[in-house]
Amino acid sequence: MFAPRPTSASPTNTSRGPRPVPAWLAALLVGLQLVVGLPWLPAGVAPAQAQLPKPRVWIAPLQSKGAPGLGLMSEKFDEAVRQQLGKSQRLVLTDADTGTKQVEAGEADPRVDRAENLRVAAKAAFKAGKFEDAQKQFRAALDLYEEGLASVRSVGVIAETLGFLGATSVKMGFDADAKDYFGRVVSLMPDAEALDEYDAKSRSLFEEVRKKALKKKPGDLVVNTVPPGANVKVDGVDRGKAPVTIKGLLRGDHYVQAADGEAGLAGERVRVKGGKDRTVTLTLEKSVGPKPAAKADPALVASLIDHAREGRITQSFRDQAEAIAAQTRAEYIVVGHMAARGNGFVLTAYLYGVEQKQTAAFDEYAFRADLASVFVQASNFSTAVETAVTKFPFDKVVMGQLVVAPVVPVAPLT
Repeated sequence: MFAPRPTSASPTNTSRGPRPVPAWLAALLVGLQLVVGLPWLPAGVAPAQAQLPKPRVWIAPLQSKGAPGLGLMSEKFDEAVRQQLGKSQRLVLTDADTGTKQVEAGEADPRVDRAENLRVAAKAAFKAGKFEDAQKQFRAALDLYEEGLASVRSVGVIAETLGFLGATSVKMGFDADAKDYFGRVVSLMPDAEALDEYDAKSRSLFEEVRKKALKKKPGDLVVNTVPPGANVKVDGVDRGKAPVTIKGLLRGDHYVQAADGEAGLAGERVRVKGGKDRTVTLTLEKSVGPKPAAKADPALVASLIDHAREGRITQSFRDQAEAIAAQTRAEYIVVGHMAARGNGFVLTAYLYGVEQKQTAAFDEYAFRADLASVFVQASNFSTAVETAVTKFPFDKVVMGQLVVAPVVPVAPLT
């Protein structure tokens, strides 16, 4: 098996419902499980860390000028939207996110702890046949593992998460996604075998992907560290002190970690191409993140708004949205423009998903030139943003500069 088998038992449901567990007992059980491997919490106990992280959203200023009264109306609209979304239980505005906590090298990393809880919860959902829930939880766990990679002790948990994402994708009818996930498992662990939890189709697809991957030309990876001399691991395997060259890595993504007792830790996911050399330099730090969000570059913001105003949802729009997302640590970028129409105004807005690499268009929001109408539509737009980030991509995907219905494969669950 390519990942260690957790000894925890999956929660079970009873017809009478779970009994409430005192908070002190729940906390004690969590601590004992982490220390000595006791079974996970009984049914009904849902640690906060097992909840899906809220999507991080950045909103460009929804303020426009030009028509009489538009400046004031758009300013009030922007203010009302931010006020409502700032209180949202379904997303986090990056501008209002004050919960960033730095983690010192060697300390318990809350991101990794949350990933562990999500992975356990996802495996229980997978076993229960709740594949959509499982996929969301595995995906969130993977994101947290990768964000806190410097603090991850066993890359095997990442491989297991990737493998279950592949098996879940098969169950949901997304075979192409499954191949990608299985391919990433094989890149990390060429000797991997399909897990017992896979169904027959997943096992067959996994073996198909593994055989093809092993036939492809490998590549080499050169790892440097700042300062030099740090201990290097690639895919969880000790590779000596930097600078070090690792030859014959399978093409695909690999996880590089570096550690030094004085300088600290570092971690990075690196893509290796077949037949080529790849060089990566890791800078060790005592404080390993998460990094605080920065302000978006005003020039980028202005250009992005210009694109939205002109309806130019091109590659340039996407590149600028990606750059702003990197600065603000956002997963979704909202950008819009207001213009005069008749006796009132209208908002045209778009949502860019960083992971999905797609843009979607909101319905237009028209309102009269009075504050009551502004506040009503601001509330409606805020609700639309909340809904959109939980269902992205929704039914108005922008392809080039055309708004079209997305093509979503539909397959029966087996």
